[in-house]
Amino acid sequence: MASAQRAERTGLTRDDLADAALRLLERDGPKGLSMRKVAAEVGVQAASLYWHVQNKEELLDLASDALWADIDIRTLTATPPAHWRDGVAEMARRLRTHLLARPNAVRVLAGRFSPGPRALAGMEALIDILRRAGFGGTDAVNAAYLVSTWVQGFVVHESVPMSAAEEPGATPGEALAEARRRLAALPAERYPNVRELAEEIAGPSMDSRFEFGLARLLDGLEPLR
Repeated sequence: MASAQRAERTGLTRDDLADAALRLLERDGPKGLSMRKVAAEVGVQAASLYWHVQNKEELLDLASDALWADIDIRTLTATPPAHWRDGVAEMARRLRTHLLARPNAVRVLAGRFSPGPRALAGMEALIDILRRAGFGGTDAVNAAYLVSTWVQGFVVHESVPMSAAEEPGATPGEALAEARRRLAALPAERYPNVRELAEEIAGPSMDSRFEFGLARLLDGLEPLR
């Protein structure tokens, strides 16, 4: 009771702290997150945070739930797609778009499981699409986990600098062009396949890579229905 009364006096909620932690992660990266900085972000003393969370790890759990906020799944839940593949694919695309807008936070929070209300909303929607399509409960949960973690891993991969060439200011396209030149110049006797397929290795966009992987993932799930 005393803890709740103290929390009420500060005017803060756990959602306030979650959103502040997420902003700091996105703005300053993992080194920018501390109890002191979150407190400053919401305009209180650091000691006040301990009325809401025990430590930084619990704060990261809150931020993990906040990461899932505002993903547009309303249209999918209001009118379920006619085919399960369309629904799952669209959720995967929306999740990727959402996470790509928060790359610094994703690198810290990807894979962290914090079943708060915002994360659970997306989980419920994805499992519902799968169960309506005929997947059993266990298979639906495993499939939802697979899709979610695959998208998160893909976003982590595409949100880090592609190579040292990007650090001085080169664009991803320029970095890819440099990679193609280097691959095409490799000795054919040692790297015949890599040299021959240099355009394919360093050519496709991340969008096409994503769609290829997503299609193969859905192909693999189909027999479970």
